[in-house]
Amino acid sequence: MSESIALIAEKEKLKWPEVYSLAALNVAVVISWIAYHEYQPVLLQKFKFEGLANFLIIAKAIILVGIPPLAGWLADLILKENGKFFTIFTVGIGATAMIFMVVASIIGIGPLEEIRPFLPVMIVLWLVAMNLFISPANSMIEAFAPAQKLPIVMGFLFLTTELIYALEPLVVGLVHFFGDTLTFVVGGLLISSTGFLFHKISSDEVLSRKKELMNMTPKKVRGFNYLVIIIAGLQLGLAKAVLIEYFPENIASRFPEYDEAAQYITFGLLGMSAILAFAVSQFIARFQPINILISSFIVLFIGAIAMFISGNFHLTLTSAVIVAASFSLLNITGLPFAISNLSARHITYGVGIFIGASELFSGILEYLL
Repeated sequence: MSESIALIAEKEKLKWPEVYSLAALNVAVVISWIAYHEYQPVLLQKFKFEGLANFLIIAKAIILVGIPPLAGWLADLILKENGKFFTIFTVGIGATAMIFMVVASIIGIGPLEEIRPFLPVMIVLWLVAMNLFISPANSMIEAFAPAQKLPIVMGFLFLTTELIYALEPLVVGLVHFFGDTLTFVVGGLLISSTGFLFHKISSDEVLSRKKELMNMTPKKVRGFNYLVIIIAGLQLGLAKAVLIEYFPENIASRFPEYDEAAQYITFGLLGMSAILAFAVSQFIARFQPINILISSFIVLFIGAIAMFISGNFHLTLTSAVIVAASFSLLNITGLPFAISNLSARHITYGVGIFIGASELFSGILEYLL
């Protein structure tokens, strides 16, 4: 009796070491994306590939939407066939780190005609590799905490990643301090080291939890389940796109006197959103995710419409604060909601669908704006 009570108590624990290791990996991913966005135009100009800028924006959007579900499907298939979960994760981490080093070598050698054609190929492969391990890594949160505590995990993960985005000017300054070649070397080391750390810390817990879940009677996952997951991902993606892509452009076009401040205001809103998510995560965990998602979308809709029609800067800023608040709530409830609609055998695939859907609006707005 005492052993069963201890086992139940163990399952109800929140596995903070595993959560910390996932947060470290996500921070490395964010820093890598910041470095990519900072140096991509520089490299295209240096290697005389300016004409490929739009192609890479489109390629990036397609990859961000399509690769996470594909990687999740493959990870679930390999787990089912061979009992190995980390295969796709390891391939993604290894390929990303290797491509970082290859690009660093190409930059170091210089724009020689013999190696010049390899740069856009390496960029596309890097985008693919970066998205191979995202869904396998983030799908593991269901092994780190019971369902009712997942919003707390998401609040912490959102806090760490969005604070890095909010501190982007400092990260960019650090990137310029390192220079292009060393930045890509450091990026490769960051991804490989945090990937190794996550694998090492989470292996025993994740594999035992996955085997336990796989032995359960599988929950039937119908098309409707995937539809609501896609809708939840699209809601999160819309909030992200409005706040990060549309808001700065809206300020620049309608209120040019605030143009220089627009990006910094966005960083401030991201920081506010991150802190708010962490602060309310324990409170939000008491409610059903679907109720929070519906309420958050209503708030998002009101804020986005007000931002779109407003001709007043202060009202536009207030609307952006409303969107940022909804962004917080959608972040801490979206993924737990997706996981609640999935069986253990389809979690990685479903999480990949959610992540892919959440990138759709950002990809469209980045191309249009």
